[in-house]
Amino acid sequence: MVTLHYWPGYCSLATHIVLRWIGVPYQLKLAGFKARQSDAFKQINPTSTVPVLVDEDGWVLSQNVAILNYLAERHPRAGLSGEDARSRAIVNRWLGYINSDVHKAFSPLMHPERLPGDLAAQQQALENAKAVLRKHFEVVDQALRQHPWIAGERRSVADPYLFVLTRWARDKGVALEGLDGVHAHFERFVQDKAVQTALEEEGLKDSNQSARSEE
Repeated sequence: MVTLHYWPGYCSLATHIVLRWIGVPYQLKLAGFKARQSDAFKQINPTSTVPVLVDEDGWVLSQNVAILNYLAERHPRAGLSGEDARSRAIVNRWLGYINSDVHKAFSPLMHPERLPGDLAAQQQALENAKAVLRKHFEVVDQALRQHPWIAGERRSVADPYLFVLTRWARDKGVALEGLDGVHAHFERFVQDKAVQTALEEEGLKDSNQSARSEE
């Protein structure tokens, strides 16, 4: 059985959703901040981050993009990686953008306690982050107005990652008004039974709740 080390609402939720989509047996292992600083956790992931996937044979993989691609390739019948080299490249293009640009831009909003300067400077940093994220979601919206999924007509492993970040954006007050493609994509996930189950398993009954506070 596959084991997923996770924290509720973090980007590990994307991996959790994919596990439900592909239908393989798995178990969840909660990994809060204190647990991730332990020697035992650092033995499987020295960077002390989630997600971490432990395969049936004990093989360990960290980093969300790597895990998502691995699951898609390991379970091709799920159709989550693209049908040919070019469609797979498009999926990875969006995975890269979501991971490296959009996710990174959330850092001030997710960890405001780390911001330097006085209260006014910190508030300005938060507003700047929201403005940057609005631009990123405008880029995403353009793609989602052309087709229902971020990489085309079929859903891929990039979509649940985007869903997680849209949840964060809604929770953190990022302006998403007028982004009909983004809203339609989000609602498509909210109505997905597998997604609903994943949210329930992580204790996230409110689909707009971004992530559980660290212990």
